[in-house]
Amino acid sequence: MTAATANGNHAIDDSVVVKVQSASPIEETTLFEELYQMECFRTGEFYLKSGQMTPIYIDLRRIMSSPRVLRMAAQAMCNKLIANNIKFDYVVGVPYAALPLATLVSDILNTPMLMKRKEAKAYGTKQLIEGVYQPGKTVLLVEDVVTSGESIRETAEAIRKENLKVTDAIAVLDRQQGASANLAEDKLNFMSFLTMEGILDGLITKNEMTEERKHQIIEHLAKPF
Repeated sequence: MTAATANGNHAIDDSVVVKVQSASPIEETTLFEELYQMECFRTGEFYLKSGQMTPIYIDLRRIMSSPRVLRMAAQAMCNKLIANNIKFDYVVGVPYAALPLATLVSDILNTPMLMKRKEAKAYGTKQLIEGVYQPGKTVLLVEDVVTSGESIRETAEAIRKENLKVTDAIAVLDRQQGASANLAEDKLNFMSFLTMEGILDGLITKNEMTEERKHQIIEHLAKPF
């Protein structure tokens, strides 16, 4: 497999796969510790984009201020993609928080990146998708934190209208509030490196949460919204 064939098609080069696989594996506990030190996990009363109140907020936008942790998160996703043999031609970050992550995933895997605008430009080419691509090729969606999966679904819908395929999406963290099932209805395979339950378990090890409080939060997050 080559990084770029004569007709412009792209795939993950075999040498890139070997390089990623030979790198020191990133453990969930290791990434959790880094995110914890950056104060990415906050408990209290917060409101999500959906309007739902949540007793825990995950703020991964903070990691863009640490190139080392940002790259670690991207590397963790790349490891998972290769382990699951996910195939794609382009990488797109869900606008706009995931763009730094998508950029690094593109770089690590040597796979072209495209950028989807929240709305088409009103001037120039008036494009919704920026970058060089061929219709019919497949896009991987990259996100930081996923709740219901609505932002991924909306992004996939817009990209599909541009005659590109979208079959897979990956995030650093899944809040486990129905995204996998919701996206499956749109024929999207969703995976993440970290889960909300894993984060709560990590907070218990830090003596910042009890088992009882963990179960209360999980029950709250399971409520429809």
